[in-house]
Amino acid sequence: MDEIPQQRPLPWQAAAWTQFTRAVDAGRSPHAVLLAGSPGIGKMHLAEAMAARLLCEQPVPAGACGACRGCLLHQAGSHPDRLTVVPETEGSGILKIEAVRALTDFSQKTSQFNGYRAAVLAPAEALNRNAANALLKTLEEPPSGVILILVSHRPGRLPATIRSRCQLVRLGIPARATGLEWLATQGVSEPETLLDLAGGAPLAAVALEANEGVTRYWQLVDAVRRVAEGALSPVEAAREWQERGAREVTALMQRLTLELARAQAQGTADTPLARHHGPRDIHVLAQRFGELRRAAEQTLSRELSLEALFLLWRP
Repeated sequence: MDEIPQQRPLPWQAAAWTQFTRAVDAGRSPHAVLLAGSPGIGKMHLAEAMAARLLCEQPVPAGACGACRGCLLHQAGSHPDRLTVVPETEGSGILKIEAVRALTDFSQKTSQFNGYRAAVLAPAEALNRNAANALLKTLEEPPSGVILILVSHRPGRLPATIRSRCQLVRLGIPARATGLEWLATQGVSEPETLLDLAGGAPLAAVALEANEGVTRYWQLVDAVRRVAEGALSPVEAAREWQERGAREVTALMQRLTLELARAQAQGTADTPLARHHGPRDIHVLAQRFGELRRAAEQTLSRELSLEALFLLWRP
């Protein structure tokens, strides 16, 4: 699989990229950008490309040149005018006020290279109340030359005061043909299956392949079938899937309900699960798993009850 170049935007980000670079070239860069959209579509990738473009000393139309002093330092993660603000790796997943204070300190410093300073904060919805209030102060009085790039899966979770001070860039799921074409360039096997499992999000599909996502999906289908038939208890199933976690299990179950609904609509659903659950049952389950998946993706709600998830499949 080819390495995804971090200096350039992804193919389906062309419109957002053009808007951004035109503003930079015209000297009208927004002091804060909010990249919003579903997980796995490359928001962080676009944020990295934007930061690279801002720090590049010899930019080209496609993005950062990749060879100047600024680009080399950025690629090495040692550019003095670049900051990344993310939750601690082994922490609670929350962005605390200490992280935002570091951002404030960074924004008050003078550029080392007499250019832009770029800070990427992700995921923005992980800000706790104190951190959000501290960030708001920086947004209300943005220092000259500092561009803050926020990345968010759930922008609605952000305070309206923060959203209103950012240029909102909504990034959607790319067209299926575009996603498949890009996956082919990455050497992904079974691109159609993986893209479906990833809900159309290409980078999520790449991650699924790296983690044997197709295999796990069919293992999950088998576990759900056995629960529905009474051959496996929800407690036993939960124990088998405990290591994978509620977030992944919920996403796989949501995909299963969507596949069952599609097969039933096409009249091709001749499986034990389809026989145990009619179209109305599957519709209700699909809605329920959609809600649970959103809950599982929240910073403070990562551990839904796996037993409860499997119980939903009992007829």
